[in-house]
Amino acid sequence: MKKISKPKPVPSGIYKLSAMTKEPYALFIYLDGIPYVETKAKRMAAFTEALAIWKRDNLASLRPPVSVRYFVKTELYINEVRF
Repeated sequence: MKKISKPKPVPSGIYKLSAMTKEPYALFIYLDGIPYVETKAKRMAAFTEALAIWKRDNLASLRPPVSVRYFVKTELYINEVRF
């Protein structure tokens, strides 16, 4: 997972989902203009483990030509990332 150096603006739907998510760590995807919460956790270690499982099970099905953007919520920020 790498942070994008010059990302596009974060969609408002991602901010809305972030506000509704109580956990401090979460992975959001923006798939064809629709935001989704894919995984979330209360601790960074649990989030890292859940993210590894999610990548193993789901990432291959979201490869191009599917239009998808990935966002990671931490305690302070929401960053767009790429896998």
